[in-house]
Amino acid sequence: MKIGESTEFRLDLKTIISIIVITSSFVGMYYTLQDDISEAKTLPEAVIDRIEYDLKQDWHTDHIQRLEDEVKELRDWCREIDAEMYNKKNK
Repeated sequence: MKIGESTEFRLDLKTIISIIVITSSFVGMYYTLQDDISEAKTLPEAVIDRIEYDLKQDWHTDHIQRLEDEVKELRDWCREIDAEMYNKKNK
C-alpha cells in the first residue's frame, strides 16, 4: 500500500461515531481512575494485625500437617502393596 496524493481515505458516519464513542469511553475511564486514585490516597493505610498473621500461619501449619499425614498414609499403603507383591512372588 502506497500513500500518496492520489490515495483516498474515506470515513463514513458509522466509523466517525465509533471513534467518538471509543475515545469518550477511554476519557471516562481515565477520569474515573484518577478519581479512584485520589480517593485511595485519602484512605488510611491498611494495617496487617498480628491476629491476621497468626491465623494465616496456623492455616499453613495445619495444611502442612494434613499433607504430611496423607504422605504417611500413602507410604504405608505402598509398603503393604510391596509386601503383598513380595509374598505372591515367593509362593
